[in-house]
Amino acid sequence: MVVSNRAFVTRNIAVLREAQNALNVAFGAILSAYVGVSLSEIDNHPFDHHALARFFLGLAVFILCLCVGNSVILRGDYRLGATFLAFAGVAAVAAHREAIGMGFEGAILRILSACWVVGLLGSNAALTAINYIHHRNRT
Repeated sequence: MVVSNRAFVTRNIAVLREAQNALNVAFGAILSAYVGVSLSEIDNHPFDHHALARFFLGLAVFILCLCVGNSVILRGDYRLGATFLAFAGVAAVAAHREAIGMGFEGAILRILSACWVVGLLGSNAALTAINYIHHRNRT
């Protein structure tokens, strides 16, 4: 049974979205655990509650823009997706600065963020390669 091009792409995108949702949950859990541990260490001395709020706000904007940008890229709107990813980068830098000021380990935050971005965009690239290989010999 030969699967049509449209059905093949639609199924692949559905599978990829499910996998990326699992990836988002996993990285969100890892990040939450790290933040919780860091806050328990910081709790031993006073810290700026406003800085903590700015950190969480920057983190929320980073996650939202990263996920929306990735979803828009999957729809094929690369310019809008790149815009959201740029906003995600700016929010990540702002959250990172606040976290460093509060005593978080910056390297761990950078590694987690980089792995998350590479995981999402890398899976998009894998889907593109699979679709290309599947359709390259068809007219």
